[in-house]
Amino acid sequence: MSEEKKKENLQQTNTPSGEIGIEALPVTTYWADVVRRFRKNKIAVVGLIMLTIIIVLCAGAPLFTDYDPIVDMNLLDKLQPPGSEGHMLGTDHLGRDIWSRLLYGGRTSVLTGLSVALITAVVGVVIGLFSGYFGGIVEMILMRLTDIMMSFPFLIVAIAIMAALGSSQRNIILALAIVGWPRFARLTRGQVLAVKSSEYVESARVAGFGNLRIIFNHILPNCMGPIIIQATLAVGSAILSAASLTYLGLGADASAPDWGVMLSQGRNYLQSDAYLTIIPGLAISITVLAMNWIGDGLRDAFDPKMRK
Repeated sequence: MSEEKKKENLQQTNTPSGEIGIEALPVTTYWADVVRRFRKNKIAVVGLIMLTIIIVLCAGAPLFTDYDPIVDMNLLDKLQPPGSEGHMLGTDHLGRDIWSRLLYGGRTSVLTGLSVALITAVVGVVIGLFSGYFGGIVEMILMRLTDIMMSFPFLIVAIAIMAALGSSQRNIILALAIVGWPRFARLTRGQVLAVKSSEYVESARVAGFGNLRIIFNHILPNCMGPIIIQATLAVGSAILSAASLTYLGLGADASAPDWGVMLSQGRNYLQSDAYLTIIPGLAISITVLAMNWIGDGLRDAFDPKMRK
């Protein structure tokens, strides 16, 4: 054997696993790639920062204001404009501090959005998994039910449910969840149809795994990307829809700190004190915009075509 061959064999023998010569192959995982691609999307990162700031401010509301959003009212200080002494964003028609009501109202609005997204995701994903996996009569029944729900106008059905159940924040969550799950069901069913004939699913069947184990351990994890994206967008949509219902008088009590309530109460002062409507409107817009930016970033991050 020549001297050059011996050196080449020695180099291959001493090369650590995962390396070719002196060049190491990149060792990464699917989720690490998702995070890396998300971080490269500057708009999505800005949206995540904005949402983090909003959540911190709302969750720590007592640390950022000295006023109670309901009890602390002073009719002598009502309708003070933004920048007034002691009231950074002014006061409303009852002399309550708008900054404190904005922070505490954000708790209600964000919690409503998260609750609606969670409920609709769980219900819709389960229906989509079973209809896509089993097919046949199960798929026909579940998908026809989904088609019926999607054939009605979203907000009209929610208003009808609220009119029947009564006005409360709990009923808003229930109404929006009832009309929101078909989107997740349709999305999940399409993903299941795309992966249920894959080799790893067939291998699980041959190994004797039960249907539930195959659905939740093998199929669902490979459908999570689009579901996470849809859930992110659903939070923003739910916040906007809840504010719309509350604006129409079908939501929280008029005294409760809520962005929709603030919009509804401020409409009577649009010509004289427009800030009563502009401030909660901006809060809703910024929150929904942040969620949409995050959703767009996740869509690109989960796209396999973006992998390099």
